[in-house]
Amino acid sequence: MAPHRLLPLTVAMMVATGACQAADGDAPLRWSTELTLKSPDGQARQTPVFLDADRMKTLEDGSILAEGTVRARTLEESFEADWLRYDPASDEVHAKGNVMLRQGSRQLESAEVRLRMSDNLGEVRAARFLFQTAGGHTGRGQAERILMQGRDRYRLQATTYTTCPVGNDDWLLRTDKLELDYIDKVGRARDVKVEYLGVPILYAPWLDFPLDNERKSGFLTPTLGISDKRGLEVVVPWYWNIAPNRDATITPRLMTRRGLQVGGEFRYLDPNYSGELTVEALPHDNLSGEGRYRGRLEHQHRFGERLSAALLFDEVSDDAYFTDLSNLINQTSQAMLPRQASLSYDGDWWSLHGRVQNYQVLQDPDSPIPADKLPYDRLPQIVLNAERAQLMGGGLRLNLASEMVRFEHDAAAKAVGSRFHAYPSVTANFERTYGYLRPKFGWHYTRYDLDRNPGHTDDTSLSRSLPIFSLDGGAYLERDWQLGSRAFLQTLEPRLYYVRIPYKDQSAVPVFDASVADLFQTQLFAENQFIGVDRINDADQITLGLTSRLIEPASGLERLQVTLGQRYYFNDQRVTMPGYPARGSNVTDILAQVSGQVTERWRIDSGLQYNPDDAELARANIGAAYRDGPGRLFNVDLRYINERYGAGLNQLDLSWQWPIQARWYALGRINYSFYDDRLVEGLLGFEYNAGCWSLRGVAQKLATTTEDSSQAFFLQLELRGLAALGPNPLEVLKRSITGYSKSDEFDLP
Repeated sequence: MAPHRLLPLTVAMMVATGACQAADGDAPLRWSTELTLKSPDGQARQTPVFLDADRMKTLEDGSILAEGTVRARTLEESFEADWLRYDPASDEVHAKGNVMLRQGSRQLESAEVRLRMSDNLGEVRAARFLFQTAGGHTGRGQAERILMQGRDRYRLQATTYTTCPVGNDDWLLRTDKLELDYIDKVGRARDVKVEYLGVPILYAPWLDFPLDNERKSGFLTPTLGISDKRGLEVVVPWYWNIAPNRDATITPRLMTRRGLQVGGEFRYLDPNYSGELTVEALPHDNLSGEGRYRGRLEHQHRFGERLSAALLFDEVSDDAYFTDLSNLINQTSQAMLPRQASLSYDGDWWSLHGRVQNYQVLQDPDSPIPADKLPYDRLPQIVLNAERAQLMGGGLRLNLASEMVRFEHDAAAKAVGSRFHAYPSVTANFERTYGYLRPKFGWHYTRYDLDRNPGHTDDTSLSRSLPIFSLDGGAYLERDWQLGSRAFLQTLEPRLYYVRIPYKDQSAVPVFDASVADLFQTQLFAENQFIGVDRINDADQITLGLTSRLIEPASGLERLQVTLGQRYYFNDQRVTMPGYPARGSNVTDILAQVSGQVTERWRIDSGLQYNPDDAELARANIGAAYRDGPGRLFNVDLRYINERYGAGLNQLDLSWQWPIQARWYALGRINYSFYDDRLVEGLLGFEYNAGCWSLRGVAQKLATTTEDSSQAFFLQLELRGLAALGPNPLEVLKRSITGYSKSDEFDLP
């Protein structure tokens, strides 16, 4: 329900429940101390009523008259007036003079109230109301008249509403007539106007809306936008409430440079299945001269507690669909759209998963992916995994990882065929408070049955069988340490990891989905330096690592963590990936990582990979974040990869949200690639918080391909408790500025 719809609902509820709760049956405002009310769960309960007045008497006609300061209250409501009369014969209540009703955080003031209690007919004149909205804002307004037209039916005339404080009418919602029907649970408003700083900015001749939390079909708030690739954009969504568990949103999107696009989103939810279907169509793109479309279906299905299925299909009409029609980097950076169907069964200690999978590859015209580098289709893939832990008193774990998959590819230079592998292993765990020792033994078996194997035409049936042994051990050492006046618990955690795998010639084995792993800290303590099973490295190696932490004993907060690691090889490398040379050293680069909440405001998270043989930096990231409360943050991150170690990278990433003066915040992000000498993403903006409304302006430049960029501008006016007008930059801000929060989510400076 839109926040502004809560206003008349609350007013009517206050009038109906407040006035009715001041009376009961044939004797409103009776002298007894009990009053029957409805509790939130719908059950009747007895609540005491307290009534007092300066003067109170019974008239000759049987009416009850109270004068002076008339007060009535229950445990939940209070009622005040200067004068009140109740006529038992007609069952009418008449109150006037500073009439006030309070119910929780809701408040109603009026000059005069007339109400026939038996059938809830009457009126409230010159009503002013105050209440708390569902979003936590304070709404207020007034109505010239509130007509009660029977049980649960009301009409408000000449009504205004705002969430601005008293004396501040920066924005107002006005409606000439508002009807509330709680029986049919429908509200109807006529001649609805929204004024901002005294200027009308929105008008609707009518509005229908639900009077409960149920969804209702109708138009949603329109949005506007502007970009260099699409021109001025106008989006007017229409919501269709098909059923309680089904709905759809139909979204016409007019782009002055490209034409009219129509999108639709259909959602469904049932106990055993759920999903979402998205369709977008631009029948004629004025710039390209062609029709463009997108279709996406995501479906999940459960056939029982253990058996489930899923379907994902995503397709667009052309490679530039997202770069031309979107300003979200998570869409413009998409290069592969997956299509897959899967079926899974979860046993008590094992699982079986099957799927078929392929991709639509979106090519960058300035940097196309060669045909032989495109991914394989898996038609099908079947994975069986099993694990039995806590055996023999908890010190033994059995594990099985296995897979059968059929790989298909259109390029003649690529091998195609089937692969099966199984890797059973057993791990023993000897753990004490001061350390641990985990020996592991496994056997890795792989078999290939190929239709073609370019370069090795005689090798279409291959198998590989390798024993694998590893030993992982570590210790936990700690001491109390004083740094100046501050006390810390310092830990020292040495770790040793040994791996032994014999050599096996794998030069004829095709590479379906394997790659060389980057030397990160997690990979440093891994059996295989390759990702995937098409290559299993020969290994006789040991990895040494050392971690030290500074921990505040009282809070448990980790102020600093420093980790060093390096791997040592006892034999030369013989197993390699095609196109990669064997390593030329018996040690790896040195890995170092430093992180922690070093002060209350500063946090660092940095790491590097250093080659001691060539005395050069292979990789590095230096990151820091400053937080001085909500809305006061600064992030910096420097990322570097030496081009000898992969795709060259040298990027500086800065982002911030900072108050520049009272109510004003500066927003920005600069992600610059020194390696490519270009701006990957630039964002500059502001946010002004006036308390009951906010204004956000954001200009964005985003790299969409290796050579092309797009520009967009967002200007959004948010009327607190009512609606947000204009293109919404919040998704862009939250993604681009780590830690960003709306200024109305925290106290103003």
